[in-house]
Amino acid sequence: MITSMSKTMGLTRRKFLASTAALIASSRVSLVQGSSPYDGPYLMTIHANGGWDLSLFCDPKVNVPGELPITNWSEASDTQSIGNILFAPIANNDDMFRKIAADSLVINGVDTQTNAHQTGERHTWTGSASEGRPTLAALYAAAKAPNAPIALINNGVFGADQALVRTARISPGGLKDLVRPRDSTEEALLAKYKTRGLNVLSEQERYNDALANRMGAFETGMQGRTLLDKLYQNLPNEMPQSQGVYQGESNLKAQIQIGLVAFSTGTTASVECGAGGNWDTHSSGEFSQVQNIQALNDALIYLWDMADELEIRDKLVVVVSSDFGRTPYYNSFGGKDHWPINSYLIMQGSADWGGRSVGQTDALQNAEKIDPSTLKVSNSGSLIYPKHVHHALHRYLGIDDFAAQVGYGFPQTEQYDFFNPNLMT
Repeated sequence: MITSMSKTMGLTRRKFLASTAALIASSRVSLVQGSSPYDGPYLMTIHANGGWDLSLFCDPKVNVPGELPITNWSEASDTQSIGNILFAPIANNDDMFRKIAADSLVINGVDTQTNAHQTGERHTWTGSASEGRPTLAALYAAAKAPNAPIALINNGVFGADQALVRTARISPGGLKDLVRPRDSTEEALLAKYKTRGLNVLSEQERYNDALANRMGAFETGMQGRTLLDKLYQNLPNEMPQSQGVYQGESNLKAQIQIGLVAFSTGTTASVECGAGGNWDTHSSGEFSQVQNIQALNDALIYLWDMADELEIRDKLVVVVSSDFGRTPYYNSFGGKDHWPINSYLIMQGSADWGGRSVGQTDALQNAEKIDPSTLKVSNSGSLIYPKHVHHALHRYLGIDDFAAQVGYGFPQTEQYDFFNPNLMT
């Protein structure tokens, strides 16, 4: 009886030790995999809050005889182009597009179906005007690096992660303090017993599950802490100076700087940035829009120079857009009001689909129907909506299956072949 019981207890103990060892081993494997540096591709989105005037940027318009003025610049200048991309000859557009046109795709004539800011933001960045969907950046981080220490950084702009992923919503200057190493008594105690883990567990069977879980959590924290320490060491003490723009300052360069450093250290998969300034220019005409565009362009040039320095240019996808566009004509205050037709500027280093513009608006900024398979203007085609852009980006970024699994895909949506380098409007 005693012998039998002893054998049984011995077997139970061996099973316990084996299962505990397996638990810790499996925890360590999964944690090392889950917390290893994320090596890209990386996604950065930049939002021009308030509604940009595309006739001054990537969908330039000249005045139409017999109609009210659309742009002041077209009285004395002509539309400029690089490759298939057209742009207005104002501010520093020429410098910016010469820098990035070969690696850029412009999608014009995107109908957001709204003149309301919140709906426009949501529609532009989630692909749907309805509430309850994650942004492109959140969905991407959840699909590609859900266990990264800071999978998604949001710089205080519109965001919706739908609890899919860890999000750090913070100003650029606050990130260094957030990741600053801090002493932890609990971590020190766990480190002390780390090498004795199995002995401790075998001697205190009644605590086995709790201790095994704590050991696993400790491993997770240590892996993540290593990456955050690397991020902390690489974050600069001084950030690029904010550039003054009309009705507000832009700290976009600082947002870009911390985002690219976070990418290069493997701690982050996606970053949501704000262009800064007030783009809702009902009464300030071209003056404020030009100032905002100049600051945005300056930051985009900085972005790609820094991406080159960090050697992540070819791994970086950047998407720039706004709530919507602005009306073709000036109002009685010399500004322009809300207009539902929008554009997206999409960039990636060495992209074979760069140097192209797809989608189109007419002379008065009305969106035209586009054939999904040829991308040519066609009466039998469809208007381009944000869902079409997101659907294409999901496929291009390799997150379409994940999006469908978590219920945020776009079933029964036409597939526009935006990233086919052989197609142009």
